Amino acid sequence: MLLALYLLGMVLCIAGNSASGSSALVETLQSRLFSPWMVPLWLDLGFDNRLTYGLPEDADHSLAVAPAAGGEGRRMRFPEALDRSERGARWRRLARAVVFAEDDADRAGVLPAAIAAGLFAKLGSEDLTVKVVRVVPAEFSAAATPAVEETPFEARIRRVDGAVQIIPVKPAGEVAPLVERK
Repeated sequence: MLLALYLLGMVLCIAGNSASGSSALVETLQSRLFSPWMVPLWLDLGFDNRLTYGLPEDADHSLAVAPAAGGEGRRMRFPEALDRSERGARWRRLARAVVFAEDDADRAGVLPAAIAAGLFAKLGSEDLTVKVVRVVPAEFSAAATPAVEETPFEARIRRVDGAVQIIPVKPAGEVAPLVERK
């Protein structure tokens, strides 16, 4: 009986260690009853890698900050192109948080405004464009397909009389073709 309970605990540990569809009951049983077994058996090691799912959220995000339209000055990109350090991973998480925060009305625009406010003096401009660039990895099945670069968020942020203003830049949508009147 003890061996059957132990094997049941092992199955629940493995089944409940994934957020990809395990039920609330299995997760509760696994976390309350069987989680002490996971550490000695090395079942607490993460086997999920975000790059294995192939979702758009798995893309590498980066921030591009530059003076607004026609402005002269330095352009910055966070992280640098090939930065695979912990610092680069933090910049990518921040850029991803900017995109996901736009879905929440309470948090929309807060992160880009703070980023721009911190860079006004460094870039020598009170009018900046903050852009999140997402590089979607190429499909594994199509080796010749290059990575695609998208812009999920772009805003013009400026400081006028000490107040920070956020002007979202929406992507151009499709419009009907113009025809001449007869």
